[in-house]
Amino acid sequence: MFSVAQSIVIAALSMGTHGATDAPASATASARPAPTAVRTLVAQAEQGDRDAMFRLAVAYQNGRGVAEDDLKAAELYRKAAAKGDARAMANLGVMYSRGEGVAKDDSAAIAWYTKAAEAGSAKAMVMLGSRAAQERGDAQSQEEATRWYRKAAERGDASGMYLLATTLLRTGGDDATAEAHRWLRAAADGGYAAAWTALGTASLKGEGTERNAEEAVRLFRKGIELGDPTAMANLGTAYLEGTGVERSSEEGVRWLKTAAVCDDARAMVALGDLYRNGIHVDADVATAFIWYERAAQLGQPIGMAQVGAMFGDGKGTKRDDDKAFEWTEKAARAGVPEAMLNLAAMYSEGRGTDPNHAEAYFWARAGTEKVSEPLREGAERYAEKIGEHVTFQRRLAIQRRASEFVLTHVAE
Repeated sequence: MFSVAQSIVIAALSMGTHGATDAPASATASARPAPTAVRTLVAQAEQGDRDAMFRLAVAYQNGRGVAEDDLKAAELYRKAAAKGDARAMANLGVMYSRGEGVAKDDSAAIAWYTKAAEAGSAKAMVMLGSRAAQERGDAQSQEEATRWYRKAAERGDASGMYLLATTLLRTGGDDATAEAHRWLRAAADGGYAAAWTALGTASLKGEGTERNAEEAVRLFRKGIELGDPTAMANLGTAYLEGTGVERSSEEGVRWLKTAAVCDDARAMVALGDLYRNGIHVDADVATAFIWYERAAQLGQPIGMAQVGAMFGDGKGTKRDDDKAFEWTEKAARAGVPEAMLNLAAMYSEGRGTDPNHAEAYFWARAGTEKVSEPLREGAERYAEKIGEHVTFQRRLAIQRRASEFVLTHVAE
């Protein structure tokens, strides 16, 4: 269904939320309390020392020198935050976002991130930007995300620099591209691994710089030195295609597997493609299924689509229509057009679910709008055939709903 080139998105530049997870700020390595130091921190915290409160909260949250206790961590973060500690405010935001030590509450999380950002926390600024970009996805939210990323970048935060750059590359013109490359270089110089990978992608594709495959490989290796799995996957693809390096199936597969071991889901999908099609490796559909399933379990949409298809066909695994429907629906809702069309067929034929012509028509229309050009004509005919079982007025309503779904769920 998908080629190696489709599976490995060499354009790390398109990964606008890379590195922006709800990760708590921690005390520095030298400030991590050993068990013998905990009593001192407790005494200092009881005397109102906000830094001690923060460090002790980190210890409780991570089980460093004390038994892990999220309730105690949240209590201490709250006390430190009340004394103006921006790190504590940001970490409270994380805890509310995850529901750790407190009831999960996204509104409270955003409120604490906002307080932390106003108090100067660059990490909180990044989190606010990422939430704006992920939760709504419209032009206004992208502007809000850019504003927060820029604030973080201007405070010297490497993840903010990287995310500002990737946002500018997606949404801006030539001037934005030049600015984006300046921020990428600054993030890379600050040790942000994904920035090296993004610079390599730009060199490979000639975006904002001269096309230079050898330079791209050099930059990917810089990202690898800092542990970036995407750089590993990109180098693997370069070896398989002989781009910037001498072609080598052995090296290409080795680097893809290295990336996959580091939980790079796209590398897992690429390996699945190789084993399914017998390209660069001996064909082995059972091994292909294993790689696709690992990717699917990490939420990778193409992996989910392939697992659904293989459960449906009984290739590489035992046929199971219920599991086929489950994974195909997940892939369709994640925006994979081919999965939408497969889901339409399952609803139409009652495979893994009860027959439902309205749902079948919805998924057929959604898939048709974004499926690749070679498949579009056949998809349109199939959608119209399913639509014969739905009234005219209902078809119109479903078409509108399908178009709205595609706008918000399918990436360009």
